[in-house]
Amino acid sequence: MLAGELALLRVDVAIVERRANQELAGSRAGGLHSRTIEVLDQRGIAERFLSAGRTMQVAGFAMTPLDISDFPTRHNYGLALFQDQIERILAARIEELGVPIYRSREVKGFSQDPSGVSVELSDGSVLRAEYLVGCDGGRSSIRKQAGIDFSGWDASCSYLIAEATMAETPAWGVRRDE
Repeated sequence: MLAGELALLRVDVAIVERRANQELAGSRAGGLHSRTIEVLDQRGIAERFLSAGRTMQVAGFAMTPLDISDFPTRHNYGLALFQDQIERILAARIEELGVPIYRSREVKGFSQDPSGVSVELSDGSVLRAEYLVGCDGGRSSIRKQAGIDFSGWDASCSYLIAEATMAETPAWGVRRDE
């Protein structure tokens, strides 16, 4: 998303991506919330996502479903859409904008001087830029290499997404046991 926004501002931008393509093993994110759809709409690209997913009432708090159909927004729903599809749509967008993606490469290190940043890639090549932005998640190697703390609290609960083949259909519902 950031690469697309910078490209729209005519900033020379590139992406370094560890993976070879948008294929993901297993389940990851399963949708977009109302506010995210609003932001995509402000950028003129919401329809790309809406046409690929399924709108539904998915908001909740503490495992309690919330009806947001009366929220004062054009997008008073969530969107069921898996992460691999979200990534494909975003990748198509930045391809349209001419943003190069250096696939199957990782940032191995970087050094900064008064005129910019030299970024070492896992294939031995070096990119030169004015800025380096780490958009690589909570375990960001860029953030760690820069010595930037990840402030916040330890999680008080966690969830697990599992894909399984079942011998029979399980009882419907949420269980809080083994």
